[in-house]
Amino acid sequence: MKILLLGSGGREHALADALSRENTPVELLAAPGNPGIAELARMVSININDPQEVAALAEHEQVDLVVVGPEAPLAAGVVDYLQQRGVPAFGPTMGAATVETSKADTKALMMAAGIPTAHAETHRVARDAKDAVRARFGAPVVIKASGLAAGKGVIVCQTEAEAFDAIDRILDDRVFGEAGAECLVESFMTGEELSLFAIADGYDVLPMIGAQDHKRLLDGDEGPNTGGMGAYTPVSFSTPSLVDEVTERVFLPTLHALRKRGTPFTGLLYAGLMLTPDGPKVVEFNCRFGDPETQAILPLLTSSLLDPMLAVSRGARIGSMSPFTWRSGASVTTVVASGGYPDAPVTGFPVHVPSFSDDIRVFHAGTKRSGSDLLTSGGRVFAVTALADTFAAAQQASREAAGRIEFEGAVYRRDIGWREASRLN
Repeated sequence: MKILLLGSGGREHALADALSRENTPVELLAAPGNPGIAELARMVSININDPQEVAALAEHEQVDLVVVGPEAPLAAGVVDYLQQRGVPAFGPTMGAATVETSKADTKALMMAAGIPTAHAETHRVARDAKDAVRARFGAPVVIKASGLAAGKGVIVCQTEAEAFDAIDRILDDRVFGEAGAECLVESFMTGEELSLFAIADGYDVLPMIGAQDHKRLLDGDEGPNTGGMGAYTPVSFSTPSLVDEVTERVFLPTLHALRKRGTPFTGLLYAGLMLTPDGPKVVEFNCRFGDPETQAILPLLTSSLLDPMLAVSRGARIGSMSPFTWRSGASVTTVVASGGYPDAPVTGFPVHVPSFSDDIRVFHAGTKRSGSDLLTSGGRVFAVTALADTFAAAQQASREAAGRIEFEGAVYRRDIGWREASRLN
């Protein structure tokens, strides 16, 4: 089985690791990959956002499956073009990917379909958005850039003044570029967040175990919003009954609404949820595996990831497939980031990664090779995952392993899973 994996981050390294552990022998190509993925795959340099380049490589290599990691190639229509060429690809089409690429369209779809979510309005003019805050929402309130903003386009504002500043930054200053051509003013929800992934065939889903992400840079959920500084799984309140509820109230109605719209969703549907006093509500959808939750979830997987991915990519139904199975215990992932992240990461520093036991996985997220040297090359540099029989042991092992990775300016949180630790104590 020859697979082409698109992407270069920690999520793709975790996917490569999972695919390399399949019972089916896998020959893995990665474009463009990273130094960690290079230990598992043959690297190929192409523009992964160019559908024709991706298709040409897939056809030349005669791959059996293309797995799209990041959102940008999905938004560029890579899957659409591959399908036209008859190349099996795991990921949604450009039209279906709008569940992530347009928060405004997706909010409208959810509200029309009765999918539980916070009330919101969409605005393109800063004055109108501020009027909405002042007259109808108040504070706290959430301001979101509608388009793709690398996980950083959501701003929780505690005061109206903070909301006005966020609106100006998004709509007038365009700090998120064209992702901020329109913004959402959204009611603030209270509760704990949960990330739930499900492989979807357009009709049915195979859900995975829930995880909890940590967006803020600093311990105690302080500091600026980031793409994610760590995650853990399983989450004690993510019970089978809760997953069933989310499947019935969120995943299946969303798939139905997308089919009705003419953009059926196949691939990985990620629901970012808030567990409110009124039940789970959707904060956002992503159209691909989340980062860094993937690095926490996939190392616990004991059943096949490839089988349902391959079935979906070939147009088959997965409703009768067996549920995923998982290793017992817990997984905690701590992200090690560059100094200055998320606003202005400083990179190019040599890295020392010591040897670890098999229960520590170091996923490369922002590294590059210069000769024999490994250097930092991105904001998030590593995702360090520890597997253990208990949450407390996994949390401690992840934190300690992250602290042993050395490069100038390294930043990491020491409290990933702090809410879970409080629940379990």
